Amino acid sequence: MVVLIVLAVLGYLWGLGPLSRLNAERAITPPAKVAGLDRITDPEIRSQAQLDQTRDALSRINDGKKVMVEAYGSLEGDRFYVLIALRGRVDIDKVVADSGATADKIKKIGHSTCIEAAGNLPTQCYRGSNTLTVIAQSANEGVAVDQVEPIAEEAFKAMR
Repeated sequence: MVVLIVLAVLGYLWGLGPLSRLNAERAITPPAKVAGLDRITDPEIRSQAQLDQTRDALSRINDGKKVMVEAYGSLEGDRFYVLIALRGRVDIDKVVADSGATADKIKKIGHSTCIEAAGNLPTQCYRGSNTLTVIAQSANEGVAVDQVEPIAEEAFKAMR
């Protein structure tokens, strides 16, 4: 009996087995700050960035799993990032391949897979596990993947 309880708890925490669905329904609490940048709470800016609409659309696409879409930035607008977090596992390699990014634009940094900006595709980094996937993307031009990856890693650790 103890072994079954331990397996159930580990399944829930690691997103494996029948309890993974419970994990996928857990709320995602956005951090107040990421990389020293405040979360954007102004309703007008949130509306312009379509954060809530994007969250609702992603939730529908992902079978109702919890999704969070938030923006973090400076008042000057020189550093502005959008974070997307989804409960559950996302096949990051497939998403990156489907993005149309060429092999020279795809970089592995630490635990993240990043895509350098190209055309309409912003610089973005993906960090995932069986229970959470975080996508960090820069809204500014000329931002390198080594500037976005720490955002994805920090957000991932804060929301696990």
